[in-house]
Amino acid sequence: MKRLKYAIILCLAPSPLHAGLVPLGEHVDIRSHFVAGAWNNVLRVDSRPAPHDPAEAFLPLSDKPYISSNPTISGSRQTQPSSSSFAFTGAQPGDPIWTAIQGTPGIGEAWPGFDNDQPFGTFGSYIPADLRVSQENPRPWLKITLAGYQPPPGKASHFSMWNSTSGKPPTVWMSTFDANIENAYYFAEGSHTHVWWGFTAQGIHKITLQSSAFLGPGATNPTGPGDPFTVVFAVGTMARWQAVWFDAAELDDPAVSGLFADADGDGLSNFIEYAFGTHPRSGASVPLADGLGLPLFSLSEESGTVYQTLTYPRRRAGERTAPELYQPLFADSPAGPWTDAGVTSTAVDFPPSQTTLNADWELVTSRRPVPSGSSSGFGRVAVTPGDGFAVQP
Repeated sequence: MKRLKYAIILCLAPSPLHAGLVPLGEHVDIRSHFVAGAWNNVLRVDSRPAPHDPAEAFLPLSDKPYISSNPTISGSRQTQPSSSSFAFTGAQPGDPIWTAIQGTPGIGEAWPGFDNDQPFGTFGSYIPADLRVSQENPRPWLKITLAGYQPPPGKASHFSMWNSTSGKPPTVWMSTFDANIENAYYFAEGSHTHVWWGFTAQGIHKITLQSSAFLGPGATNPTGPGDPFTVVFAVGTMARWQAVWFDAAELDDPAVSGLFADADGDGLSNFIEYAFGTHPRSGASVPLADGLGLPLFSLSEESGTVYQTLTYPRRRAGERTAPELYQPLFADSPAGPWTDAGVTSTAVDFPPSQTTLNADWELVTSRRPVPSGSSSGFGRVAVTPGDGFAVQP
């Protein structure tokens, strides 16, 4: 049996290990608190006592389909209703729309709402002129205003927020598609509420909000709007990966965090680092775990037949609607032609020592018989981005 020998020379350039944002894939409360004449806005989750600065965290939404009857496997991807009452989302009927829902979400999905632990009597009670708000009794209302929306880089996307009541049209609070909507949401002092959040594309979405209220009596003595604060949503698997590895400023710069950027200068695009589980900020193709890493090529013999073989980790499709596509290709010369003719691929779970990888990864072996008269070969794996992201030009 003959084996192909090869060497890879890497130039290790120093690169700081940047920390990204903290994922909050659970019940999240956007808490606006007014104290000492200023607004303080934080993100609170049930699992951690200390609140998060919105600039340091993100809310993940997956590409798995929404299944109301089974929260264990339910995700955030839904289908835009045909009813004209949902036109405010900006999606066309039948198109996908990704939502953080008003009710109980799937495991690992962000479930954002608003709360306020203000002592009762801090704010003045009044009835807003906004007819979307109850006109029956005065209440000490907090007002959350949409101050800005940043869609994923390069995408024409929309954001919307609404409440849903069975048998009634939705109450629309915010919409970047419908210019007739006043982009403001009201909830009462000391209360806790949840709404629907909708997005028409996968990627990194930044929702900038401001808090305000009246100190009273009634609608007098306004607090004035607080400083704008931004809540980051990462919609889809790739977007979640980007948010984990890049901070809020870097997510604004496709030259750093984009799929085909090379953040650490190791010659591998961010997408390749994502696809094979290598460290995107290390300056070298360092696997994030034993069993991950770039494809390995070898010649192996079985029952008298020599095979060109590629072994590599592959992200599981799971219930993702648009997963990455991995295509193994072989050639007898580095100049090609490259082909997948005669290639067979098998995927298995990782062994028990690496079982933690199995939720997101599988181990693939792709091979083809060595053509007659050849004793060497070349292999590569072409990967097409999923999750609704464009293919590299």
